[in-house]
Amino acid sequence: MKPIFFLLLLQQLLTITLPCTANNATQLVYDTEGNVLSSQQNYYILPAKRASGGGLRAFPSGLRCLHFVFQERNEAVLGTALRFTPLPEHASATEPIRLSSDVWIEFHDFDSFCSDRLDWHLTNQVPEPSSGEPKHVAAGSEEGLRSFAVFRVERHGADLSGYKIVSCVDKGPCSDLGLHVYKDKTWLTVSNEPFMVVFRKETL
Repeated sequence: MKPIFFLLLLQQLLTITLPCTANNATQLVYDTEGNVLSSQQNYYILPAKRASGGGLRAFPSGLRCLHFVFQERNEAVLGTALRFTPLPEHASATEPIRLSSDVWIEFHDFDSFCSDRLDWHLTNQVPEPSSGEPKHVAAGSEEGLRSFAVFRVERHGADLSGYKIVSCVDKGPCSDLGLHVYKDKTWLTVSNEPFMVVFRKETL
């Protein structure tokens, strides 16, 4: 093969493949260190805006294995580590987490007599009487069974400084997750104002 012909062929291949590679990169979710989120790692969910509280934690409801998800007020508290798992049809040992793809979210390696994994889902129950109408995000269940509720991670805002998490139920429109303050607690609920977050890898 002549050198000139080879160079022309290589240029054509790069023209075809580079835009695809760049496009695929924008569809991945990244942690605070710039690494792609892995389905084999645990992460803390933290506010994208600094000095706006700590990470997300599981709060016991008093109803067997059911917990509610709330945000720590202390910025120094990272919360409870979570794991993102692609749905089975997309799962593999090396599958990265992609934007707008269906995932399960669960508190992982959790110290509980019920289970070491508490999966997220929406509930009509409230953590405190009269704590408001929004649907709260719960983890685990009274029966100790998984709910297999579907969530997605999406970009939001013009500056792309963080992500939002949405809940997708019964193939209907997805709902943003945001914060609902009641008394001395800040709960994760369905909201019209999404909670902008980043993901920090758990280090052992």
